[in-house]
Amino acid sequence: MADFFYKSWAEFFFFVVMILGFVFALWATSHSPFISYIVVFLSGMIGGRLLYYRKKNLMFPYYIILAGFLIGYLFGTYYGNKKVVILLFVLGILLNYHLHNKGYIRDIAF
Repeated sequence: MADFFYKSWAEFFFFVVMILGFVFALWATSHSPFISYIVVFLSGMIGGRLLYYRKKNLMFPYYIILAGFLIGYLFGTYYGNKKVVILLFVLGILLNYHLHNKGYIRDIAF
């Protein structure tokens, strides 16, 4: 069992994060599309932080996991434009990655 999880951990977290993205989208879009856009942008910023701290290690599984969140979020979004959701998610990733890379945002690793 541990060997299976070791080989396919990215797919497992893809599924888990996709479900979380769906739940977040249902919660956010029940209020308004604007809140949905804010939530997806902030989620993208969290993804940018994750990619920055993993930039020297194994990267591709984290792209898969972030894509899983975005797919789940798109499935759960019924108000608002899906293209805007994708754009804001990618902009959040790029903005936070750039801010970490330039040193404007510093974080303490535990």
